[in-house]
Amino acid sequence: MSGIAISYRRSDSSAIAGRIFDRLVLRYGKPAVFMDIEAIPFGIDFRTHIKSVLAQADVLLVVIGTHWAGVGVSSGPARIWEDADPVRDEIEAALERDLPLIPVLVDGAKMPGKADLPASLERLAFLNAPEVRTGPDFNAHMDRLIVAIDRILPANPSYPPIPVLPAPQATSHHQHQAGGSRPGSWLSDLMLYLGVPLVVLLVAHHLIVNSLDLNPEYLRIIAIAVPLLFGFLRSWRSGRGTGSALAVAAALGLIAVAGMTTSEGLNSGQPIMPETRAEWRENIEYAVSIALAFMVGHALAMGLAAVMRWRLRSVKRTEAHGHGP
Repeated sequence: MSGIAISYRRSDSSAIAGRIFDRLVLRYGKPAVFMDIEAIPFGIDFRTHIKSVLAQADVLLVVIGTHWAGVGVSSGPARIWEDADPVRDEIEAALERDLPLIPVLVDGAKMPGKADLPASLERLAFLNAPEVRTGPDFNAHMDRLIVAIDRILPANPSYPPIPVLPAPQATSHHQHQAGGSRPGSWLSDLMLYLGVPLVVLLVAHHLIVNSLDLNPEYLRIIAIAVPLLFGFLRSWRSGRGTGSALAVAAALGLIAVAGMTTSEGLNSGQPIMPETRAEWRENIEYAVSIALAFMVGHALAMGLAAVMRWRLRSVKRTEAHGHGP
């Protein structure tokens, strides 16, 4: 019996669905977790096979990312509205037999509302949904999800115990916390990835321009290297989205340049505000280069993480096909 079935859309959440699958396999064993066509025998109609699996499953996890509804053909309605959509088929089959459903929000997604779904899937919009984020929160979020699954699955003494953690914030289409993070985590995020590089840039500016009178090209190098490093570390360690990274990058660029201009003006006795067009252009270039460097670091970390997940999934596919029937 497949105790747990995972429904997801490949174009939406393939990478994190794979991580969720791997974590559940560690807990319940591979025979107890079913995920997509990789587990379907060759030559079998995937629609028939999926329905047969759902007929034996105890719970269906519906992994919902930001593009879960799917892109329609020729800018038409989303794929979830198509009668032959596999994701729709999976959820409809589960609802028809009153199979317990747990929507799982990933990548900062929100629950779809009733108006966003076909009539056959409207019940999904009213289910509370836990969030599973990448980064350091992943294991804690998965532990909470496993506690919820354990309450549904038949008791099995072979499963190792999972500590009961505080219940996560339930999320539906009526409520959603931006980013799903605690206020303290955002404060520490700002202090580490905005405050620290800001201090480094201001200290470097003071030493190079005011104290040592070095070649200003050194400052340009530091103004690119430091935000690039912290942009990479922020994305790699916290897994936060691009929107918040843009906000941090813009704030870092503006505050750093304002601080450098103030420091130089106070040290030289000259007006703090730029007086000529060339000075304004130079300040804007510094701010933009700092912000861009931060975003480049963010993009590099996201790209590297995606490549690592893809390689891991490729290895697992090769192993699965090599040991298949």
